[in-house]
Amino acid sequence: MKAITVSGERIECDQLDEGREGLLLYHGERVVGYVPYERLECVTETRSPVASSSIRSIGYDDEDETLEIEFQSGGVYRYDDVSRETYESFLGARSHGTYFHENVRGQYDYHRIR
Repeated sequence: MKAITVSGERIECDQLDEGREGLLLYHGERVVGYVPYERLECVTETRSPVASSSIRSIGYDDEDETLEIEFQSGGVYRYDDVSRETYESFLGARSHGTYFHENVRGQYDYHRIR
């Protein structure tokens, strides 16, 4: 999931705890951020779980045209300049691993975010 502040900052996290004054954001057991409620715009799910032996979840950001993939190994990668059509085809693919290897891997610039 992702916490988005009113200033547009995006903080990637796995879980959160609601406190009296704001949200404490975690990745695993490590604290990755704190956002006071008055600075919080929203919290949004970034990926949808999929049934795959190699891929845990897939997400897409329409605004940035980025595809985000979480692998079963725990790594999360963001691929740039991916069309929504590619994301929807990937999400609906019979084999997500095969689709990834044939249509995503090596086709887009990417970076590891976790």
